[in-house]
Amino acid sequence: MKLLSGKAEHALDAKNRIRIPHQFRKAFPEGEAVYFVMYNDRCIFIMPESSLQEHISRFLSVTTSEPDKMRARLIISERISEITEDTQGRTVLNAALREKAGIRKDVVTIGVGDHLELWAKERYEEDIAKMTTEEAFLLLGF
Repeated sequence: MKLLSGKAEHALDAKNRIRIPHQFRKAFPEGEAVYFVMYNDRCIFIMPESSLQEHISRFLSVTTSEPDKMRARLIISERISEITEDTQGRTVLNAALREKAGIRKDVVTIGVGDHLELWAKERYEEDIAKMTTEEAFLLLGF
């Protein structure tokens, strides 16, 4: 899979549908399933199945003797949904995901290596304004 990077601004339509921007969609392996993952309460990850499988494999060995990890596995699992697109490449962003991420209309999609992050535009601008580009590079040891 190609490295996902860059930014695209777009919006939900009247039926709460979005298109994964073409610049990103073409980077996913052709024919591979893609998923929405509610990773935190700020944004939604969009991941191809191969990337998601790597993350999920970490908790497949959890046993009933680890009740906190079992609960965590359930929480994560219920927040994953496969993306189904209509003939025009649109997918419905369900109400639960929209509400958690604070998405009403305008969204920003960011490529972050092996996945995308889908943000409410207002939340993204609020979070990104907290750090300069130079600070980001220094923090990550670039």
